[in-house]
Amino acid sequence: MAEGWLPENIDAILWMIRDHATVITFIAVAVFIILKDMQALRYAGLCAVFYVVGYCLFDLIIEIDDKKYIFRYIVWTLNDILFMAILAYWAIKDKVYIWQSVIAQLVILPAPLLLLFRLIDRHLLDLTYSEYLYRTILPLVNITIVLLCFAPLVMLFKKNTQVK
Repeated sequence: MAEGWLPENIDAILWMIRDHATVITFIAVAVFIILKDMQALRYAGLCAVFYVVGYCLFDLIIEIDDKKYIFRYIVWTLNDILFMAILAYWAIKDKVYIWQSVIAQLVILPAPLLLLFRLIDRHLLDLTYSEYLYRTILPLVNITIVLLCFAPLVMLFKKNTQVK
């Protein structure tokens, strides 16, 4: 492999996920509107809202943070925690599937921890230990959360194909 191959391709993959995740969540929203599955629709809608807000605020946050590398990690950590809190509240109130909420929160949990580790690693200690973890784990978390939008659809297919 050529020197520097991995980071360049990972950046391209990160941008592709960032640009397409929003569209995929809107597809999930449309599917669950058609199927009239309100619990799945709320989860997909929540994901869509958070992706749209994140997409719209990304450049502003980077501009405000301008080479300080503090504000961005705090904002994205709080964003993840708020997402988890809304999801947990809705699960308790039976507004989303509890199994979907639990899986999503288990998947998301490493993200705020990694963001805070990245903040300490990059800003306070001026090290790069978190670089590859940050570039691999966060995209995996994000795409898993998006794919989890379609989990109720898989469950519906499974339920309809079982022999009675």
